This record gives sequence, structure tokens and C-alpha cells, in this order.
Amino acid sequence: MSKKQIKRIIFMGLGCAVLLIAAVIYSLLYNEGRWVKEMDMSTYVFSPKDIPMLAAGVLIAVYAVYILVLCVRNALLKKYPDKKYSRTISPGWGFCGIFGFLGFGGFWTYDKYGEIFPFVFFLFFGFFGLFFEGKLSHTLEDELFQENRRKAQLKAYKTGFRLLFIVIWLMGLGMFSRNVEWCAIFMLISVSFIYALVLFLSNYFLYRYEKGE
Repeated sequence: MSKKQIKRIIFMGLGCAVLLIAAVIYSLLYNEGRWVKEMDMSTYVFSPKDIPMLAAGVLIAVYAVYILVLCVRNALLKKYPDKKYSRTISPGWGFCGIFGFLGFGGFWTYDKYGEIFPFVFFLFFGFFGLFFEGKLSHTLEDELFQENRRKAQLKAYKTGFRLLFIVIWLMGLGMFSRNVEWCAIFMLISVSFIYALVLFLSNYFLYRYEKGE
């Protein structure tokens, strides 16, 4: 792991810690310690004052995922230090995105058993992006390719963060505020879809940049 990456992790971690501390202080002073002290979730009703703590929780989760992805990526780079070409996969792997439709089964399981876990399957929609990655299999990873990859990822991340902002904004307006279960379902579906979209767009934009479309 490079020094630049380590510094970035440290600064991001400090930022998350500061935001979490600020959110905790705000909750203790102005929100009766909700999401800090023990709560009875069966009687929970969403309040706009909960947003700082919820936002801090989302940021910490994103930070944890970022560290995990970074560690896996660096481990792969160490395993294949002389790698000069993109990985070789079949575009057919993109059909794995079909499993994303299993997420709609969450509405049935919630109605039948009260389980919302199947909504996580919406993440698999991101695997449709493997079709475009397969189209770029064994491509020389020169400076132009790496620059296009950075541009594609940045554009995909911007799209994801904009959608995440809209979701948080809707929650702040009190969407599903009277039903904490539907609030949780909405957040789970939204985050799953956004994550899948970022995965898909990262590969799609890279394919377009490489092909000059």
C-alpha cells in the first residue's frame, strides 16, 4: 500500500471520526440521545434530527467498504506484480446480473415472513457491467487506459453520491417516517441499487472511453 493511500485512509478515518463525534454530541444535546443511547426499535419513528447520526453511520460504512476494496486490490497487485493487461473474462459473466431480479422477491418474503434480506440481491444488477469488462479483456493497461479507468470510476462515483444525496434528502423530508420497517426497506433497496449502478457504470464508461464512443 502506497504512502498516498495510507495518508488518504488516515485523513478519511479522521474525518469520519470527527463527523461521528459531532453527530453524537448533536444527538445528546438536541435529540435526546437517539441512536446513541439504547432504543426500542419497535416504537421508533423517524425524525429529521436523526439524519446526522444516520449520515455518519452511512459514511462509516462506505469508509469500511473502501478500505476493504483497497486491501483486496493491493493484495491482487502484489500477487500479480508484472500484470500489464486487464483481466481476461468472458462477456457472458454479465448475465450474472440477472440474479438482481431476485431482489424483487424481497417484497414477497417481507409480506410472508417479515424478512427483508432478499432486497440485497439488487446488488447483482451491477454484474451486468461485466459484459463491458469482458469486451475489454486482455487490454494493455497503458497510461491512457489507466486514465480512462480513473475518469470512468470518478464519473460513476459522482453519479452514485448524487443519488445517495437524493435518498438522504427524501428521508429528511419524512418519507416513510411513520413506518420504520418501510424506511429500512427503502434504504436497503436504494443503497443496493446505487452500489449496483456504480459497479455497472464504472465498466460501462471505461468501455465507452476506450472505444472512443
